[in-house]
Amino acid sequence: ARDLGIAPLEIRTAAGADYLIKVVDAYTNAAALDIYVRGGDTANVMVPLGKYNLRYATGRTWYGYAYLFGEETSYNQADSTLTFSDDGTQISGYTLTLYQVSNGNMRTNRIPASQF
Repeated sequence: ARDLGIAPLEIRTAAGADYLIKVVDAYTNAAALDIYVRGGDTANVMVPLGKYNLRYATGRTWYGYAYLFGEETSYNQADSTLTFSDDGTQISGYTLTLYQVSNGNMRTNRIPASQF
């Protein structure tokens, strides 16, 4: 049985491009969930407890899961692993902003499409 999502994840985006975000188990590389966010919107989802890597594809025109954003798709992965945990009194989650912010604390690297 899969764990239910109980840890909060908020993802904020800037207008101008849409995002397909993959939350991927840091150990098994299995995708825990996909989140589609329109540029300028904020998504709030619940994630199962665990350690995850965040990958995202971004672009202006969505062509569906087979082609994502077409030839202009940009693929990225966050450098740091996100740990969603429950210490008995509090469940930890994250708020991520997927656009350039000054003094941001999450770095991302471009990745090839094959790693998405």
